[in-house]
Amino acid sequence: MDNIVAEPLVVMPVERKNDTYALRIALNQGEFTPGMMKTVMEVMSKFNLTSLRVTSGQRLNLEGIAKDKLDEVVAAIGTSVKKAPPTVNVCTGVGLCKYGVQDSRGMGKKLLEIVLQNGPYPFKIKSGVSGCKISCGFSNVRDIGLVGTPKGWDVLFGGGAARNVRSGVKIGTKLSEDEALSLIVKALDFYKENGRKRERISGMIDRLGEEALLEALK
Repeated sequence: MDNIVAEPLVVMPVERKNDTYALRIALNQGEFTPGMMKTVMEVMSKFNLTSLRVTSGQRLNLEGIAKDKLDEVVAAIGTSVKKAPPTVNVCTGVGLCKYGVQDSRGMGKKLLEIVLQNGPYPFKIKSGVSGCKISCGFSNVRDIGLVGTPKGWDVLFGGGAARNVRSGVKIGTKLSEDEALSLIVKALDFYKENGRKRERISGMIDRLGEEALLEALK
């Protein structure tokens, strides 16, 4: 790895129960470059860290950092933020997967731009984009879900995989990219207008009913 240039990382400290911290490494669609890998390996070796864990959100957690070493480790690895930037779970899509029928990675980038541009929201938003109905991007249980079909995109809104597990409401089917993104903007506006502070989209739908959402999106 001598010819690889180490890349600084953006990390979010997460306090653990055993008086240690993890550093959540912000990744774009789960991509972990050789430069990022070199940085992590050098830091793990320097501070004798032994656990690097993949999260369900396509990020990485560097675990087991002693509280009195946290600032030193952060300085060595990159930049610390209080809140990790939003991401979108994506599958490999039509470019790599033999089952893929839509470009999940390209759509994921466009969806992330929409989410960032239209905030703030009552609470966090998790999104998933899948290039086919197998739904490896966990699209059915995300606040915003996109599922690729041979005839376009199905759009789901208000899914959740936390305490109250529910599948998202299907608010559109067989839509073009532009149609799907426009519908998502409209649905996010409904959430901003009707969601309560720290209420996820699924909680809002449980409270107001699916009919209220579907009526607003007509």
